[in-house]
Amino acid sequence: MIQSILFQLRYFLVFCTMGLHFVTFLQPLLSDDTKPVHETSESILAADAGRILNDYCFRCHRGEGSSSGRYSFNARRVSTILDESMVVEGNPDDSDLLAAVISGRMPPKEQKGLPRPSAGEVQILRQWIKEGAKEFPAPKRRPFMSLNTVLKRIIEHNQSLEQRVRKNVRYFTLANLYNDPSADDRQLRMTRAALAKALNSLSWERTIVVPKAIDPEETIYSIDISLLGWQRDHWAAVVSGYPYEVDPEAIDNIAGNEESAKLRQYDTDMALLNGNDRMLRHLRADWFITQGLRPKLYHKLLYELVLPELRNRVDNPQTPNNPKSMTDRDLETFLGVSVQKNIFDHPIKARRAGYNESGISGQNRMIERHLFGHGYYWKSYDFLDSNSRAILSGFPLGPVRDKDNEFAFTHDGGEIIFSLPNGLQGYLLSTGKGERLDAGPIEIVGDALKTSGNQLIVNGLSCIVCHRKGMIEPPPDEVRTSALVYAGIADRVRDLYPKPEEMRQMVEDDEKAFKSVAHELLGPFLIAGDDKKSEVDKLPEPVGEVARKYLLEPMNIDTVASELFYSDVSTLQVLLKKNPQARLIGLGQLNNENGTIKRAAWEARQGRSLMQQAVDVLGYANE
Repeated sequence: MIQSILFQLRYFLVFCTMGLHFVTFLQPLLSDDTKPVHETSESILAADAGRILNDYCFRCHRGEGSSSGRYSFNARRVSTILDESMVVEGNPDDSDLLAAVISGRMPPKEQKGLPRPSAGEVQILRQWIKEGAKEFPAPKRRPFMSLNTVLKRIIEHNQSLEQRVRKNVRYFTLANLYNDPSADDRQLRMTRAALAKALNSLSWERTIVVPKAIDPEETIYSIDISLLGWQRDHWAAVVSGYPYEVDPEAIDNIAGNEESAKLRQYDTDMALLNGNDRMLRHLRADWFITQGLRPKLYHKLLYELVLPELRNRVDNPQTPNNPKSMTDRDLETFLGVSVQKNIFDHPIKARRAGYNESGISGQNRMIERHLFGHGYYWKSYDFLDSNSRAILSGFPLGPVRDKDNEFAFTHDGGEIIFSLPNGLQGYLLSTGKGERLDAGPIEIVGDALKTSGNQLIVNGLSCIVCHRKGMIEPPPDEVRTSALVYAGIADRVRDLYPKPEEMRQMVEDDEKAFKSVAHELLGPFLIAGDDKKSEVDKLPEPVGEVARKYLLEPMNIDTVASELFYSDVSTLQVLLKKNPQARLIGLGQLNNENGTIKRAAWEARQGRSLMQQAVDVLGYANE
């Protein structure tokens, strides 16, 4: 059966080879045990075709109002695909959808970062059309998990802990995804892996910390934040912007029944267990993965609450996006990396590669590697196309900051990648002056996959997703060969720019170290079922999978019902029709055919998030 097909997604990442823009090529590979498509039953074939169209087409083709231009079909609804004559039932050769995929026209060629279906997946689409383009089967619902169940399990687990441990334990939940039929088992696995990766990407401790499931469904994970090096102020920073926290008193909106009383009691019990501390102790995993790895939380957790210089520095109101006025030198001082000294006084300690075509943009790029106590420190130097001192073969020395000379380049920005003590990586984007940036300039770099919710390359999230294997092999250096042109500095250029094979070996060594840790951390979550023979780096990058679903997919009635813990969607639909307040706050459109709301609107904080207002109006349903 086609169920034995194993799709291993191999990403070919070309990202700033240290830089700001990444291009991700997703190339699914069929395993050796793949069976012929003709053995597939109709229902399974339709399910596989639906998955393929969802993975590669739904990003742009979401129905009316989507970003797909004149093609307004919904890739999740066969009826709309047929209505727009994209598919001719029984005739794949006359079907425009298949022709567009086979030719490579769709996904759009100009958006090179978009994932593209493999030959095996194209064959599945062909077979599906040939057999009549049957409607995709409705997703199966799992047994409903109520909010009461979630909180009860958290309380029971918290009670079982010793007091010295209990005070540091926090919880992350996947119940909203578990209740959502649009989130398949694969998405749950990705979310569990992404949670583990996100937490450890925000840790300065030497050991990997794997979150532990406390329930048989693996929807609630506990973690001792002290093992991440976090203190109470780290957690306070996280929950301060959490849009899903609801005042227990708001639960009275569930008609004051016995269930609402239980929920309020759980809140009281948790506070009593923790010294009457009522700070929220459980968060949604998908929210934390997506928002905890973005500025400003990423910067707060990884830098501002850790680096002594930053902790003691007063916020600068003139730099709201960088309140501590952090620079690359703050990080280098903390790590003990003497970048300038290595470059100017000990060039053999700084190893470089420069090239004209980086595969990211039309500008030059230079990368540089340093070593420090527990690992590697890579730094890129990036340039605007208007920069007259960006030609590295003519200006191989520098950068111009402390010392000026006729051979020093002047850069406009860059990215730093360094090994965290646990073997994962930390990231920092900066200006040419070294000032910390939230995102790379859109006129220079962009992300076709919109992992950050749009095309911006944001520090933390975008970098983690791009550097899924750690380091990325750069193009061959083009500067060393020009050394002889400058007789007076030839030796220095050769010292700074080693032979390509030497640089390649450094990248491979650093990549190998990262992949080893990533396999240890993510393997228990990702390698399961048919993927048991896979290596983690050949599977999809989990943080990106979670972020794109969370940020890009609109919320329909099923999604909202799962997040408000309604097991029966029809009950929510009735409430939306009857309650005028629900319509006033913008929820009424969910009852329209294909009605959706944006995630950003659902959690926007203008006093109270739309989600919090929804609880005020409709209450949680706890069947």
